[in-house]
Amino acid sequence: MTRLSELLNQEDKDSLATSSVKIGNVYLIKMDEQNDITPKDGDSYRFKYFIVLGFNKEDNEYGGVVINSEINRNLPPYIQQLHIPIGCIEYAFLRYDSYINCAQIKPVSGHTFDKWNFQGEIQQVHLNKIIATLQSNPMKNKAQLARYGL
Repeated sequence: MTRLSELLNQEDKDSLATSSVKIGNVYLIKMDEQNDITPKDGDSYRFKYFIVLGFNKEDNEYGGVVINSEINRNLPPYIQQLHIPIGCIEYAFLRYDSYINCAQIKPVSGHTFDKWNFQGEIQQVHLNKIIATLQSNPMKNKAQLARYGL
């Protein structure tokens, strides 16, 4: 069976991505060092739930945060506090009660859009909390927030 992405050129894929990907959408995608994610030993990538927060048309790049099943206890306490708990009962795609990591915005190329796996949408209450946490982060990168319209 032919996939839609095989029939589209890159410009059409980019246009489709910007028109169908919305703020608050959650995707399961492969992430690596290019997305500021460190793969586990021996792996070249990790699958992560990625919450879309904004889009930079100049670089065809999405900015968002990831969901982790646990908080890394080796992180400094002020970074641990930048994680928002969410539960399986709220989001059917989660296998575990988890945490939204609001310590840093992660970049994801729009060129990989056709490989994303849509999971659902984050609730507005959580989306508001994510944005407020990113904006109140004492180590925030104002240029990065502005880059994605936050």
